[in-house]
Amino acid sequence: MIVTPENMSFDGKKFSMIIYGSPGIGKTTLASSAPDPVIVDFDRGMSRVRSQHRKPAIFCDTYEEVLEDLASPEMKQFQTVVVDTGGSFITYLQDWAMRADPKVNCQKNGAISLKGFGAVKLEFIRFTNYVKDTLNKNLIYVFHSIEQSDKDGNIQVRLMCEGAAKNIVWTPCDFGGYLQMIGDRRDICFTPEQEFFAKGCHGIKGHIRVPELGTENTNDFIARLFDQAKANIAAEAADFAPQREQYDRVMETVHQILDTVKDAETANRALKDIPNLAHALTSKKESSAMLSECAKSIGLVYSKSAGGFVPKEEKEA
Repeated sequence: MIVTPENMSFDGKKFSMIIYGSPGIGKTTLASSAPDPVIVDFDRGMSRVRSQHRKPAIFCDTYEEVLEDLASPEMKQFQTVVVDTGGSFITYLQDWAMRADPKVNCQKNGAISLKGFGAVKLEFIRFTNYVKDTLNKNLIYVFHSIEQSDKDGNIQVRLMCEGAAKNIVWTPCDFGGYLQMIGDRRDICFTPEQEFFAKGCHGIKGHIRVPELGTENTNDFIARLFDQAKANIAAEAADFAPQREQYDRVMETVHQILDTVKDAETANRALKDIPNLAHALTSKKESSAMLSECAKSIGLVYSKSAGGFVPKEEKEA
């Protein structure tokens, strides 16, 4: 089904996000501020989160256990799945791939093979789509960052992740935020700069300060960020409201005109009047098609030589 921009609705949209930064900067606590999250604690890091900011978590020994928990009825209460960390998730996927098909996915020395890395990549993509599309949840990947030098010696910050996932993870995400200290404040950055990559959309961009959490603060930074993105989407949709209202008015007039079509004379009058209406969006194209169907229903066809509708038998003659 083809949907035109004015008819697109993003109500209930779920978001995908990357949060990355150095160890200990507060990535897990920040990710826990998403709407109704459950943390898939691949990194065994929940103990490092202050008790008042901890959220429900999935603790597992294998990737299969995670899939079982995500498919359980308890998942209905959560809006967001947080994968902490993406790098450790890849390690679990490597273990899964080698156990699933050791002949293909393992080397003789016990390391994962090139085909095994391919299986991990495909499963990473499948898992991402499963959480977003099938479970209909927000999805946040938490990554540690690593510094590396480019060919000119410039320091660049990248995701700490083995294999191709560090490249493919960026493509489907709505937001990619680099969490860093700037002076005595923490900022999450959604606009790429020379030393790090980032990604923003729906009006979320630039540096945004992350407030310090005290005993009285509500940990809801990401939830409010998502709400702002939804508000921005709604504002964009509202731009079409005047056009939709004009479309409705025109189409009401078109229906009134078509109700008068009884013969060739009234059909040709409609043929003259309808194009002169103050059309909006797709009203002109739709009304033209409706007039043709209306004329056809009473035995009329369009004659190019006559410049209008004539009885079918007259054109054939």
